[in-house]
Amino acid sequence: MSNYLKTQFELVKLDIQERIEELLTRIFTFLLTAFAVLITLFFALMGLANFLNEWLKSAYWGYLIVAGFSTIVSLILLSNLKKQGKKEEEIEEIIPQETEEEIES
Repeated sequence: MSNYLKTQFELVKLDIQERIEELLTRIFTFLLTAFAVLITLFFALMGLANFLNEWLKSAYWGYLIVAGFSTIVSLILLSNLKKQGKKEEEIEEIIPQETEEEIES
């Protein structure tokens, strides 16, 4: 009986290790992709700001316009995230979470 328990314990341990490795791989991939997208966005916005500076014959208006546009987009995204979080909380209050006991039976 103790060999069976040891074997089961090892299987559970290996399963947990496999899931952690998968999660870390996903996190690393997400962070690497997010970094690449942010660098690309940064250079695209800098290029747009320089273009606007040339077009407006100014040393700073292009940067201010791009910064203002970026701020507006950020605020819109932030407000949408807050609304989405509130909706999820309301749904959780309406629909109670099932416990493991209810799932097993």
